Amino acid sequence: MPFTIQAAEEHALPIVLFSTGSACSFLSALHFCTLFQKGLIPLKGDESYLTNGYLDNRVDGIPGLQNFRLKDLLDVLRTTNPNDFRVNFIIETEDRFHKASTIVFNTYDELESGSNLWKEDTKCLEWLASKEPESVVYVNFGSITVMTPDQLLEFAWVLTNCKKSFLWIIRPDLVIGGSFILSSEFENEISDRGLIASWCPQEQVLNHPSIGGFLTHCGWNSTIESICVGVPMLCWPFFADQPTNYRYISHIWETGMEIDTNVKREKVTNMINELMSGDKGMKMRQKAMELKKKAEENTSSGGCSYMNLDKVIKEVMLKQC
Repeated sequence: MPFTIQAAEEHALPIVLFSTGSACSFLSALHFCTLFQKGLIPLKGDESYLTNGYLDNRVDGIPGLQNFRLKDLLDVLRTTNPNDFRVNFIIETEDRFHKASTIVFNTYDELESGSNLWKEDTKCLEWLASKEPESVVYVNFGSITVMTPDQLLEFAWVLTNCKKSFLWIIRPDLVIGGSFILSSEFENEISDRGLIASWCPQEQVLNHPSIGGFLTHCGWNSTIESICVGVPMLCWPFFADQPTNYRYISHIWETGMEIDTNVKREKVTNMINELMSGDKGMKMRQKAMELKKKAEENTSSGGCSYMNLDKVIKEVMLKQC
């Protein structure tokens, strides 16, 4: 939201931009002006964004962030903007976030800590409580991606044939064209092991002990939320930073594997079974738990994110007082 820069300057206020994507995506965005100046992209608008600092939603302490193609990625970011703070506070536990929010926003009677674009259905949490540990496949393709009716049908057959319990989030606008009908055959087949909801509190769902795997579009929020609870992923990236996020998930962190763009029920069914109960799935789950531990260290007192948030307060905010 770069228009906030002008508003802050008019009132002589410090401003910190929060980049919600990964470090690699952020670095790519910093080169937009260069591409524009070379005539490679026809963008119009401000060519410079001068701020007091950036808050970046990424985890400094997780291995692989510095050696995937851009060897010294974070060092490059620090050189580009020395006031670049890695503060991964989106992955804090909901309880800790509410405590912090109460302190900062205590003038409000009601505070929504989530950033969801859809109304959450919390009934799914009761349903998850009836399932065995690590037995449920969680399926959610994010808040803006869409698919064709044929792709939806293939995924429906995948979830039917894999014989696993599943929670499937189907937004009202998930399917191109806006309408879809799942057959009565499908509904009868999955009645005792499947639940379809329009939206859900994803952090709570992923953190539920019954969740054994996450079929995801690889949005960055979904990626770090899955990392921070130790859940392995089955990836179906669409656009923007999602293919890059998948490359980290699969090739560096080894916590997931990719579904081909052309979804075929037999192949994806086998992948879900491997994710949930195969040897490869077990190894991915172990890797995911290792990253969960590192993420907890990162956001705890004395961790990278904790220290950098303190740095934001001291170097950006207090000096303006």
